[in-house]
Amino acid sequence: MTIKKALAGLVTVLYVLFAIPIGQAKDGLTFSCQLPYYLGKVKDSVTSGTQTAALFNIENRDSADKEVVITISLPPGFSPVGTQENWEIKKRTDYYVLTRKMLLPGGYSHWYDLLPLQVASELPPGSYTASITAGALTQQVPVAVTASQTADVLPITVVGIILPLDKDGNTDDRRGQNVLLLRDRQWDYYKNLLIGKGASNQEVEAIHPVTHLGVDIDNPSGVQKLAVVTVRLLDAGSHQPVAGLFTPGATNEDTNGGALDRQKDYLESFVALNGDTKQRLLMPVYADERALAGGDYMLQAEISDGITPNIVYESPLTIVKKDSKALVVVSIAALAVMAGLIVAFSRLRRVLAALKTRWLVTIALFGASAFAVVNVPSTLLNDFFHIILGPFAVIVTGLFNGVFLYMMVVALVILIPRPGVVALMTVIRMLLAMLAFGQISPIGVLSYCLQALLLELFIYGSGMYGWLQKQEGERIPAGKIVLLAVCCGVADTISTYVLLQGMAFLYRMYYASWYIAMVLAINGFVYTAIGAACGTALGTRLARIGGD
Repeated sequence: MTIKKALAGLVTVLYVLFAIPIGQAKDGLTFSCQLPYYLGKVKDSVTSGTQTAALFNIENRDSADKEVVITISLPPGFSPVGTQENWEIKKRTDYYVLTRKMLLPGGYSHWYDLLPLQVASELPPGSYTASITAGALTQQVPVAVTASQTADVLPITVVGIILPLDKDGNTDDRRGQNVLLLRDRQWDYYKNLLIGKGASNQEVEAIHPVTHLGVDIDNPSGVQKLAVVTVRLLDAGSHQPVAGLFTPGATNEDTNGGALDRQKDYLESFVALNGDTKQRLLMPVYADERALAGGDYMLQAEISDGITPNIVYESPLTIVKKDSKALVVVSIAALAVMAGLIVAFSRLRRVLAALKTRWLVTIALFGASAFAVVNVPSTLLNDFFHIILGPFAVIVTGLFNGVFLYMMVVALVILIPRPGVVALMTVIRMLLAMLAFGQISPIGVLSYCLQALLLELFIYGSGMYGWLQKQEGERIPAGKIVLLAVCCGVADTISTYVLLQGMAFLYRMYYASWYIAMVLAINGFVYTAIGAACGTALGTRLARIGGD
């Protein structure tokens, strides 16, 4: 294995020495010119009508300074393109001459330049020669030109902007496509103290990329060139640039603020198009979390080489920013549940004493029935409906958690109009779900308890418990049915919203705004109100048949 590696290294060195012609050394001065110079796949010829490049390199290894005049005479049909600020360009009869006078300091000095060139489309195939002179040294570089296989050179196009990606360009299926999740850095200082990193430099902490993005391009003609990719964040409505993305400084010697003194409020990267028909240009994403708000934006990618017209592409982007809303909502709900539990335990004996034994049995039966009718089918069929309907599965699963559940809840309230019956039924259903399916989680317990607390508060506060106790099998008026439906709908909407915020706070499961609105409207209120209205009819019939 060692011998093979040595041979491979020797072959590589020989290839470099013979593939790139080097001017003869004189007085410590050497230069080379590689024409054509390729950024990706190495080719031994250029094609008429395409762009190519020449890489010029010169070194001074002598101890004395050397003033050198460099002259590059391009072959006929080859012309410089772009801004050649380092060279003086003169056009002869059928070729171009590039000249530069420069001083190379002694000891060791090195200078190089990449020259973009355009090959004329009408240049016939054959062998041509470029002449390079540096001081007293001269070099002839042969260039082979082949005919183009297509009439026109197909342009480079951008086909997409992909994020988030890791540093190797791989996607993460656990994250949504074109979704930028911003991390929370407000506690970085204290976190670093706790884990032993000390009071680290916040500037260094801030210039770590949030994620990476890829600009996918199609390059059917296999063009190889250097380019600058600029990615800007735009407002989705006005398409005006929005601050938040930035390119950090390369060193701490930048103007005023060091690496964070960003003069560019956009992402910028210097890339090489290697000639592959499909290529992904990978870029780190730096974002200022303080300047960005969550919502919908547009990403604009622009590829510029200073020669051809810029390539512009726009793609939608959703920014999800962790804020304190989920924390506040979950904290308020948890405090409310704790206060409700304290009150419930203090009055538990009084509530149980007011309930007859057959009422307790009925409550237990309703809790078990709700588990069988609601929890079992929704748990077993939830994944199936999500596969078929995607985010709209709530339209089907909401029938179990909305219509069927609250039909039984309201029916129980009509049969036994006593405070605490809904809470006891919910506890029975929660315990059965924990034992049967292992649904034991902080957010699950919080959801069950908050749902019972809100239902008890709204039904008791609306006066329905007292009003139902005075009725003796009489028909419930439409106004009271609407009141019960509204109480149940509002209570379930609030508990559903807390559940979604709890998923974001505890499990980092962020949902789109339209999805939250759909769940709250359909599953939270509409289905619940329908179930409550149907429950009044069911409860009235059960009361007539079996009494209390």
